[in-house]
Amino acid sequence: MANMVPLEDGYMIIPENPELPCKLIGSYSKTANKTYFPIRKLCPVTSEPVETVELSPVGELYSWSFIMMPKMGSREKVPGYGVGQIDLPEGVRIQAPIDGKMGDWKIGMKMRLAPNPVVTDEDGTQYCSFKFVPA
Repeated sequence: MANMVPLEDGYMIIPENPELPCKLIGSYSKTANKTYFPIRKLCPVTSEPVETVELSPVGELYSWSFIMMPKMGSREKVPGYGVGQIDLPEGVRIQAPIDGKMGDWKIGMKMRLAPNPVVTDEDGTQYCSFKFVPA
């Protein structure tokens, strides 16, 4: 299996062991009792410092749409792709690509975070953003 690493530092954790879940990295404000994604330097509600936290890898599909064009930068002749809004238990709503084809998703279904390879280096390292897949 190829070595997978985040495309950018500070957004997600991809464990070396593929059996372990990927996790997004967010911020938690004790003073506002709110969690945010992506990471913040200060709480947008109180302007107080926040702490870095790992977010749950599983959430619930709040909404979805199907984009009727190939993904940007893609040479695939795919008729489109899904995007969804996933509610995590921490109260964060994440918008991201979702795996599947139109009709595969139902509002309220469980979705799991997964690495989304964007580019592969000469040495085989895959640089990944993130997506959600049905759990």
